[in-house]
Amino acid sequence: MKILLIMRNTYAWHREHIETLERMGLEIHLATQVAEAEDDGRFASVVRLEKGLESEELAEVCAKAAVDLGIASALTFYDSDIVVTSRVNQLLGHSWPRPEADEISRDKRLQRAFLERHGLPGPRAVAVTGVESGLAAAESFTYPFIVKPSALAASMGVSLVHDRDGLERALEDITKLVEQWAGYFPMDGPDIALLEDFLPGKEVTLDGVVVAGRFHLVGVTNKMQMPGPYFEEDFYTLPFRTPEEEPGLVAVAEAIVAGLGVEHALFNAEFRQDAEGRYRVVEFATRMSGGQNYRNLREVHGIDAVRLYAKAVLAGDDPAERAEILTGEVPRAAVPRAATCIKFAYRTGTLVRNNPGDAFHSPYFRSYITASRPGARLRRAPEGWYEIAGSLAVAAPYREPADIDRVERIAADLDERLDVVVVPAASTV
Repeated sequence: MKILLIMRNTYAWHREHIETLERMGLEIHLATQVAEAEDDGRFASVVRLEKGLESEELAEVCAKAAVDLGIASALTFYDSDIVVTSRVNQLLGHSWPRPEADEISRDKRLQRAFLERHGLPGPRAVAVTGVESGLAAAESFTYPFIVKPSALAASMGVSLVHDRDGLERALEDITKLVEQWAGYFPMDGPDIALLEDFLPGKEVTLDGVVVAGRFHLVGVTNKMQMPGPYFEEDFYTLPFRTPEEEPGLVAVAEAIVAGLGVEHALFNAEFRQDAEGRYRVVEFATRMSGGQNYRNLREVHGIDAVRLYAKAVLAGDDPAERAEILTGEVPRAAVPRAATCIKFAYRTGTLVRNNPGDAFHSPYFRSYITASRPGARLRRAPEGWYEIAGSLAVAAPYREPADIDRVERIAADLDERLDVVVVPAASTV
């Protein structure tokens, strides 16, 4: 069976997702802007997408390519392609896609309005168009509060501001990010940023999959708690430290899914506790956590979200096939099978060498995805956002809650054993 995989960029981060499609015996045809893709043997063919194509025009190009190739369905794992993939599936004759829901998940402004409309817990937020409107809106907030881009992921551009000068700098930084990541921002409005009340408690990320309108929990991941002023992503650890809190988080996720009206989708939601310990929705999306989160969730809980999602997409609107999606699938493990952690390789300077090194030989090592090539300049926030050398995934046996802390220590140790070499940015090699 054939499938069109729409990934304009960064499909290297989704190696295991693609391997799952291969194990399912699917013939994968890739639609992308990545020039090297034509030499990638995993794909039966590559549809080259011109840069600058957006919205309906891009959907029509992809749908025509699918028809020409005899392909009935498309899917994606990339944030900025979620909406266009829904539209492609509509053009291919399916009634299950919900591009309106995907548009909400791509825009934090629309998410805030959605949460308020459905009575779901979220932080108070105001959308702003730039520095001047942000300074004016700040009069209704009490410092410190959060400033974040209206789009983007991985906490890029998110900062905790303590005064007017900090707010002005943060909004200027986001203005630059809008220029740098223009294709990532929705095109339907001038708002580039949100001002939000600061939630000081712990943050977790929930992943699930929606099959025929029903939400299935995959797992809840612990995240490193950072006090600000900047919020770099790091230490994604499983299993969930407080599993007794799962039912409440799942109830909110189910309410979001019901409100969106989605039929088939991967699903992710970020939660953070307020000062009273109540979880509030920071953001949500009709996709799952990126990179190695997929493999870690599968190793800890057994359930294969990508396989289920791909089966659902291929089943489409067919009632008989929809009824068979869960047949033979491994249910979510009641007891965690392992403890896992993702540690990002943050470095500062010009990257000279980047590979797993001695960490590869550890029994805890699972994978290392390089994010930057030699010669790249790596910086930390606020000079640079999410400029990491790579992403390290480790796993260890799980017997008791203390193993969650243990696997984080293992990840930190193996991060130091990576063969990642940098020199001061001004130096030459």
